[in-house]
Amino acid sequence: MFGRNLLLLLFFVSISAWSQNAFTVMEYNCENAFDTIHDEGKNDYEYCADGERKWSRWKLFQKLRNIGKVIAAADENRPVDLVALCEVENDTVLTYLTQRTKLVNMGYKYIMTNSEDERGVDVALLYSPFTFHPIETQHIRPHLPKHPTRDILRVAGIIANGDTVDAYVVHLPSKLGGAAAMKRSIQVTHLLKENIDSIISVRHHPNIIAMGDFNAEPKSPQLKLLTRKSPLTDQSKKLSPGTYKYQGNWSVIDHIITHTTSLHPSVSHTITLPFLVETDETNGGIKPHRTFLGPVYKGGTSDHLPIVTKFTIQK
Repeated sequence: MFGRNLLLLLFFVSISAWSQNAFTVMEYNCENAFDTIHDEGKNDYEYCADGERKWSRWKLFQKLRNIGKVIAAADENRPVDLVALCEVENDTVLTYLTQRTKLVNMGYKYIMTNSEDERGVDVALLYSPFTFHPIETQHIRPHLPKHPTRDILRVAGIIANGDTVDAYVVHLPSKLGGAAAMKRSIQVTHLLKENIDSIISVRHHPNIIAMGDFNAEPKSPQLKLLTRKSPLTDQSKKLSPGTYKYQGNWSVIDHIITHTTSLHPSVSHTITLPFLVETDETNGGIKPHRTFLGPVYKGGTSDHLPIVTKFTIQK
C-alpha cells in the first residue's frame, strides 16, 4: 500500500509542472499505418515490403514522422494529454511512433487493441503519463463472426483533479456494403452505447470521451443513437472544413463525443497544417494529402484530418 501511495504521490507531483487546469485530446485516422512485415493470419500483404504497394521502412517512417509532428504541434501551449489513433497495425508501429519521432522526448505511452480485423488494423490510445494515470483497460469485442472488425478500446485513468476519465477509441465498420454494412455499424454502436451507459451509472463524476473514425456523419443513425436522449454531446459536429473529403465534398466522419462533469469543453477544431493538406485542383480548395491514391504513392500522411478538443478541468 505504501508503494502504491508513493507512486500516486510522485504522479501528482509530476503533473504539477504542467498546466493543471487544461486537458487536451486529439483523434486521428492514420490511413493504414502498417509496418513492412506480414502478420500471421492477417491480410496485410499489400503493405509488406514485397507487396503491390512496395511499402518500405522509408515510407513508413516518413508517415510516422509526420504523425509525430502533428501530435507535437496539436496544442501550442502544452503536450496533448490523450491521442486516439485509428488504422495502426501493431506494437512495432506504436513503438516507432513514440520512440523514433519528435514524440521521443515527450514521454508518451500507449495502449492498443489486438482485434480480429481481417487486415490487422487496430486502434490505440497514446497518453501522457504526467497528466493521465491509467487504472483500468477494457477491450470490447463486437460479435460479427462473418465480418470481424476492430475492438473498441476503453481506458480509465486519473487526471489532475483526482477524477476519473473513461476514454474510448472507436473505429466503426465501413460504410461499404449497403444495408448490411449499416446494420453492422449500428450493432457496434449499440455495444459502445451500452458500455458507456454502464460506466455513467457507476461513476460519481463521469467523464466520458469517445473518439475515433465512426464512418458516419453527425446526422447519421449511429450518431443519433449515441447522442439523442443522451447526455453525450458530439463536440466535432460543426467542424470546418471537415475530416474527410470524397468526390469534392467535405464530411465529418471522425468524432470526439463527450459527457463530462469535471471537464468543460472550450474549443474543437480540425488540424490543417500545410504538410497535411494539398490543393484540390479538381474541386477547388484543399484536401488531405494522403499516403496513397489507389495504388499510387502520394507521399502524404493520411486521407483524414486530425481533430482536437480542449477542455478546462473544473476544481
